[in-house]
Amino acid sequence: MFTLFIFNSASLADQPSPFLSRNLSPFALIYGLPFASSAQLLSHQQSRWISSINISNTLNSQTGNNDSLLVDIETWQLSLLYDYGIKENWMLRLQLPYIIHSGGFMDSPIDAYHDALSLPEGKRPYFPLDQIDLRYIQDNVLQLEIDHRQESIGDIAIQLAWQAQQSRDSAISHWFSLKLPTGDADRLTGSGGIDIAAWSAMNYRLNTTRWLYAQAGLLYMSDADVLQSIQNNWAIFANAGVRFEPWKNLELKAQFDMHSALYDSDIRFLGEVLQMTFGASYQLNKKHQFDVSITEDIHRTASPDVIFNFSWWLKY
Repeated sequence: MFTLFIFNSASLADQPSPFLSRNLSPFALIYGLPFASSAQLLSHQQSRWISSINISNTLNSQTGNNDSLLVDIETWQLSLLYDYGIKENWMLRLQLPYIIHSGGFMDSPIDAYHDALSLPEGKRPYFPLDQIDLRYIQDNVLQLEIDHRQESIGDIAIQLAWQAQQSRDSAISHWFSLKLPTGDADRLTGSGGIDIAAWSAMNYRLNTTRWLYAQAGLLYMSDADVLQSIQNNWAIFANAGVRFEPWKNLELKAQFDMHSALYDSDIRFLGEVLQMTFGASYQLNKKHQFDVSITEDIHRTASPDVIFNFSWWLKY
């Protein structure tokens, strides 16, 4: 019992920090869906830098009643986040993303993975390796096409959070986000519009080794420069996860993320999304934390086939 307490004393003070993963579909990445947020905010004048890389690989071809979509793409989202406790119970977050769409390099490793585990390969054997080909056709008219590498700064977000409640065993915070049109809609690195999101986050300690965390919110998307004819202006989003600390400084987490449809289409890849993320966080010391996780599409063919996340947290 004493050993268990020693190994998990950190978990009593440090509440869960969710994985910084989200739907990395090129058609969702341009909107202001926030990363999962911790309910525990920084104290006054504390600061934190977070460097995060999300890498997704997608091969999907779908047809609706009057439209069709082909997505063969690898997307990298490099995000730099800065958090600062501006006053007691208030925290400011700035998020600067850089987005790269390309043919990538992961097609061959994914094929080998499927072969090794005898998993279904879907349409992958019928497409060239490491190509980029993204097309959306509506009423027999080509609405969008990308067939070569695209990259630029994405849409910058400014977020403000308020610590509504905090104790040793739980926390609640409320968040507000403003996403600015600093990306490039023609490159699919931005929407061309301003988005506003509001949500609440919660942490709850089950016992000395386990925490629950969750958030839920509402997103408003102004009219975009991408597929505007089928864009929805409102969406809901949520996530829920569990953190388990089997050894000192090592956390294992499983997390579910969802959002409603961002587009009015019967194409599944443009509809509602449910993803599962699992992985680990390692506390190098009081200042440094490193995350690694994998996200899978569990609402079949509604989001990227796989997303890898690597994040480094540096707290001052």
